[in-house]
Amino acid sequence: MRGWFLFFIVSIGVGGFFALIVALGRTPGVASLLPPGIFYHWLVGHVDSALIIGLISFLIFLWHKVFGSRSRPADLVLCGSGFFLVVLSALFGLGTALYNNYVPTIVHPVFFTGMALFGAGYLLVTLRFLRDSLSNILSPDPVRSVLSVSVVLSLLLLVSVVVSFITVPPEEHQVYFEKVYWIPGHIHQFVNACLLIALWLTVSSYARFKPAPWIRYLNLLLIPFPLALMGVQVVGLDPLSSEVRKLTTLGYAVGIGPPTILYALYLLARTSFRGGFYGNVLGLSLTFYLIGAGMGYLIVGSDLRIPAHYHAVIASILIAIMGITYRVIQEMGYVRELPRIVRLQPFIYWSGMILFVFGLFWAGVYGTPRKVFGTEYIETIKVYLFMTVMGLGSVLSVIGGAIFVLYVIYSILRPGKGVRHEAQREAQQEG
Repeated sequence: MRGWFLFFIVSIGVGGFFALIVALGRTPGVASLLPPGIFYHWLVGHVDSALIIGLISFLIFLWHKVFGSRSRPADLVLCGSGFFLVVLSALFGLGTALYNNYVPTIVHPVFFTGMALFGAGYLLVTLRFLRDSLSNILSPDPVRSVLSVSVVLSLLLLVSVVVSFITVPPEEHQVYFEKVYWIPGHIHQFVNACLLIALWLTVSSYARFKPAPWIRYLNLLLIPFPLALMGVQVVGLDPLSSEVRKLTTLGYAVGIGPPTILYALYLLARTSFRGGFYGNVLGLSLTFYLIGAGMGYLIVGSDLRIPAHYHAVIASILIAIMGITYRVIQEMGYVRELPRIVRLQPFIYWSGMILFVFGLFWAGVYGTPRKVFGTEYIETIKVYLFMTVMGLGSVLSVIGGAIFVLYVIYSILRPGKGVRHEAQREAQQEG
């Protein structure tokens, strides 16, 4: 369990580093100082490190924490080796970077080998937890229930990736990988929804709140659409056809939206901003998710409103993860009390991300395109202002994220100063 937790810390830290240089590559006054040729590699590195590998590794950590240890060291070695190769290909600009949706890709053997190794490790862990999940989907404990659903959906996700590579015919790289990852990418969002609900429920337990058992039935609403998407693959429909796009859009609006929004409103009314530090963390996460969900229903076309929406949702996930991580390092004996700056850290990160997503959203309202390096697209003072707000927000959010990552790493690595080491010294003295 500890290994998966440390793996998450490393992957989220690397993803944060890539996030900073990507944001600076779109910030007026700074973008001209960065090399444009490698911008898209950094974008791939950010998304794949933080939003795919990082979130999956924390989900696996929660499986161990709730169900008990099941995986083997080889699983972590496979995932870690894959992560290293993905970072290597992004950092040094190997091959050609493609900014397709869901799993941005670098067309190079090093990248493909890395993703294959990570996927193999993820599959092994999923299969080890499958029996537990099937017997706990209707558990009275909502956390066990939603994590059980996440195991089942993870298996669907991995099978869907294999089916995509088998069934999608070869064509131009950008379109090919868009098709390959379209359906698996949408199934992955349902896995992320399970993770988010599990995070909220866990943080609410730290705030001494126990949700009503009936709420676990909302978890079952996350299953039908991934099964329908698998059916689409089986019958061989074009992943980018209008019929499939309507289904995937409906999956977000009806499949993910209602259960997660109902969870958010329920917990917001019952426990948010109550119960001390963890009640505050829960409130910050829930409010951010509701902002992001609202933005999602306001998306029209393909502009910066799309990344504003999903960055708000991802920020909601990360804020909850930060709160749980602080509790975990206390439970593991690395620290006793959290210093004041650490208790303020979620607010710093939240404030930065609010500026970031609102800057993106309003720049998108004025037609600013997605995934474009530099500032040549800026034609009005309003877009310039909103993109500057985005840049300032990115710096503030990175400061908040850096406080989190550095404090956690420092707490774990500091020699002879942690609670664990103090306990060991006391035991030696008594002996």
